[in-house]
Amino acid sequence: MDDPREYDGRVIKSFGKRFIVSTRDGTFDCELRGRFRMSRGRAIAPVVAGDRVTITVEQPPYGTIETLHPRQNKISRADISNPDREQVIVANCDQLIVVSSVAQPKFKHRAIDRFLLSAERNEMDGVVVINKIDLATTGTHLHLARIYESVGYQVVLTSVVQGQGMNRLREIVQLKTSIFVGHSGVGKSSLLNTLQPGLSVATGEISDATGLGIHTTTHVELHPLEFGGFIVDTPGQRVISLWEATVEELPDLFREFGPHRGRCRFRQCMHIGEPGCRITEAVQEGRIAPERYDSYLRIRQSLIDEKAR
Repeated sequence: MDDPREYDGRVIKSFGKRFIVSTRDGTFDCELRGRFRMSRGRAIAPVVAGDRVTITVEQPPYGTIETLHPRQNKISRADISNPDREQVIVANCDQLIVVSSVAQPKFKHRAIDRFLLSAERNEMDGVVVINKIDLATTGTHLHLARIYESVGYQVVLTSVVQGQGMNRLREIVQLKTSIFVGHSGVGKSSLLNTLQPGLSVATGEISDATGLGIHTTTHVELHPLEFGGFIVDTPGQRVISLWEATVEELPDLFREFGPHRGRCRFRQCMHIGEPGCRITEAVQEGRIAPERYDSYLRIRQSLIDEKAR
């Protein structure tokens, strides 16, 4: 038997106790080394899709994961059996691409903002895609674009029907690991199939009631793009959430609050109508979009309600 060969690679698919690892010399079906499992016995999933690892291979195409390298970031959800316990779903993503539509269904600020807050908290870039602009009749999409562009987010206006915005979207996802999220019916699948025809991604649709994902598949997978990069396919259900986010830290996740925070009359100002609040003054003066401030109030209350349950 040949001596084991060692490779650095990336987990592109995880299911059960098996992991598909992509390396410079091909793809291998791997399991965890026993001591690795024991040393991380308290973890729900010590290795997940997106992780960078070192493996050894004795009998191709099978290998063993020996080392988990430090993560750039991660996306987590509450464990189904223990809501107080973190379950990491995917690691080392570059950007979260939030897809909404001008109409059919209508644009929903709070859901879009909640996703962007998750990107902020998980140290990923947030990108807003406003789809179906062929249905726009009053220039609403331009107003929506200005709101998010003024905060510093990239905004892409797209129409699969008219072929608009696709070249720019392709440039944004090229050579990146991207997660696409959005409500049911906004056109994620059509966008992805236009980016790369035949891309088989079961993008988890999002519940209109909760803004959370609906279960679509049982594993997580990184799908390679022909022009470079990956699209992440996730289980969907409650994947993109503000894991362990607190009401106190919420203002830190709204980019436009930054220049005004620390300047309120009260040190512990929560920006919900206190006298001398510079955030509410900025809203009244037009320096913070009222739509974003309304999202702040609603998401803040939802975090309070979630904690009370």
